[in-house]
Amino acid sequence: MLRYTAVPLPSPIIVFGTIEDADQLAAAIAHGASDYLILPTADRLLVTRLQLSLDRQHSEQQAAWYLHAFNEMEKLADDLRLKILPLGIALSVTHDFDQLLAQIVTEAMAICNADVGTLYLRTEDDRLEVAIFRAQSLGLAYGGPDNTAVPFPPLSLRNDADRPDLRHVATYVANLGETVNVADVYNANEPFDFTATHRFDVEYSYRTISSLTVPLRNHHVIGVLQLLNAQDERGSVIPFDAYHQLVAESLASQATIVLHNHILTQRHEELLGYQREMEIARQLQADFLPADLPSVPGWDLTTLLEPARMVSGDFYDIIPLSDGKLCLVLADVCGKGLAAALFMALVRSILRAFMMQHHLLHAQRVLATAAFHGQRPFTDDEKSLLSNTILLTNEYIGRNHAQTHMFATLFCGILNPETGELVYVNAGHNPPLLLTPHGIQTELPPTGPALGLRINVLHQVRQAQLAAGDTLLAYTDGITDARSPDRAPFTHARLRALLNAPFATTAELVQRIMAAVNTHVDGLGRYDDITLLAARRLSQ
Repeated sequence: MLRYTAVPLPSPIIVFGTIEDADQLAAAIAHGASDYLILPTADRLLVTRLQLSLDRQHSEQQAAWYLHAFNEMEKLADDLRLKILPLGIALSVTHDFDQLLAQIVTEAMAICNADVGTLYLRTEDDRLEVAIFRAQSLGLAYGGPDNTAVPFPPLSLRNDADRPDLRHVATYVANLGETVNVADVYNANEPFDFTATHRFDVEYSYRTISSLTVPLRNHHVIGVLQLLNAQDERGSVIPFDAYHQLVAESLASQATIVLHNHILTQRHEELLGYQREMEIARQLQADFLPADLPSVPGWDLTTLLEPARMVSGDFYDIIPLSDGKLCLVLADVCGKGLAAALFMALVRSILRAFMMQHHLLHAQRVLATAAFHGQRPFTDDEKSLLSNTILLTNEYIGRNHAQTHMFATLFCGILNPETGELVYVNAGHNPPLLLTPHGIQTELPPTGPALGLRINVLHQVRQAQLAAGDTLLAYTDGITDARSPDRAPFTHARLRALLNAPFATTAELVQRIMAAVNTHVDGLGRYDDITLLAARRLSQ
């Protein structure tokens, strides 16, 4: 906003005299009188001459104003052609972001002949942070290529009532996208808070007078450029005039485009880096899964994991135990993305560690003798092994990672391939299904809460029997919760309906389920990971 002050113009002066006063009348004209009249004269002539003088003065003033405006426009055109446009080109080829910011400020100060320049950048949490500060007469330079720390705190764009904060000039400009031009901050009519400016003046023995604050706006305000104390040719501080404002706004427009493009490029590079990191994380996570399923005589095993994103919170594991048995694991970590994937890696690692610890002690009693004085920490039966493994895993998560507020549902069973006996724990997971050749026989319901929800919990261990031709099917809720374009879930009912028809192999069963899910979502991106584990006891 511009503030104009009306300046009264001098009235025309008409001098009177007789013919004998010709010399004095001529001298009066030479000293600034507008016109003269020879007495005696008529009143009508006096009025006419006075009107002519007023009209002439008005014409001269208009001519002077147009000349000034023309000169200003010509100067602006020259500055645009010779300074601002070349500056835009120079800024566009500057690859150093800090150098770019500093160049915007120093060039704006030079074009507007300002003593102080500040560039604020808008942050993602809706604050204005000082990126560059320059004070020529004080020799101060904060921010920029030399990474000098900026001593000024950021300004919040929202007040305590979560409304736009309009108290400070910079926040006003950032919130409303309007230029503010103040002739004297100590005698301003605007209701702005200049406390920080006054404090700066006291600390540095400075005197801030004029202020010009311009938004850097593309589709929205991304920053604010503030200039202080414009100076004339003699070095005296003057208000920023309309020309200064036009130049500063033109420069801000140029800078905004370059700055916006630079920020977009930065974010694109960050995104590419993030994608590379996620690809590495995806590969690392894939390495957590069994590279190959064990070949177990008399059994048909199939697994599948399809992440909704690049990394998954689901996992499965098939752990061959030293006595020929198999540990079958399928789990679903709450949450999505990288956090869930990291928590998955934690759960999988400590579960395997506690499971294998038992069998290491079973094979080599050296550790047991040293640590437990000859007493085994676990008994040799599968139920105790499973109970203790789940107990230790849950205790570790609950006592060391409760602050993450994450948990995992898990099905873990130990299968005896020779007998088809399965002992299992279901920690809050979707009930796996036992299938006969004729359809669903039973469910394996939860035997305790999800891992990580509570400590000091002993999960029950239960037992199931797979006869020849029976199949164990475990799955995560990415199957049943898969959404169609109209947001309808796939549901347990649809899944169960698929299981009534016979299938030749577990791979065929898994493919049938996935085909039905993909048809249901109809090309819509999946929100949750999908994991399946199927184990079928072949007929003798």
